[in-house]
Amino acid sequence: MFIEKWKDTAFGSDYGGDFQQFLEKIPCEKLTLTEIYKRCDLKKYFDQPELLDERTDNNVRLDNPDFEQFVHYEDAVIALTAIVAESELNGSADLTTAYGSKILTCDISKEELLTLKNALTDIHNNTEKFVLFEMLGDYKEDTLLDILEIIECIKESINKK
Repeated sequence: MFIEKWKDTAFGSDYGGDFQQFLEKIPCEKLTLTEIYKRCDLKKYFDQPELLDERTDNNVRLDNPDFEQFVHYEDAVIALTAIVAESELNGSADLTTAYGSKILTCDISKEELLTLKNALTDIHNNTEKFVLFEMLGDYKEDTLLDILEIIECIKESINKK
């Protein structure tokens, strides 16, 4: 439904694509934030948002036994919220239509949806805090429009729960 439209915003950057691949490798029937948090340190930014004010290239460390791997916080949040929004509205997110190789289903609580919405809203409203937006150039406005759509879809999912 939307995931194909949002694919460049959510997964078009190297870091967004890396986070998508990271999520596809989590071996569970339904993707949960608990499982994601076990394999990366994204939750530290949700628990301590003031960390985002310290620098513009906040890195989320990913569990990878072969080498140290990270993605930028904003790329991780945009990718994750796009997948969650699609899964919540359609029952699953078909990533094969968006540079991926799997169909993911998410199991996310209303409180977790609110956390994701707030994080994405902060990114949208404070682009100067994030290195992604320094690199977007002419694509910044399109990216911001996609982010607004993802926020609206998350809000719709919150209202349904």
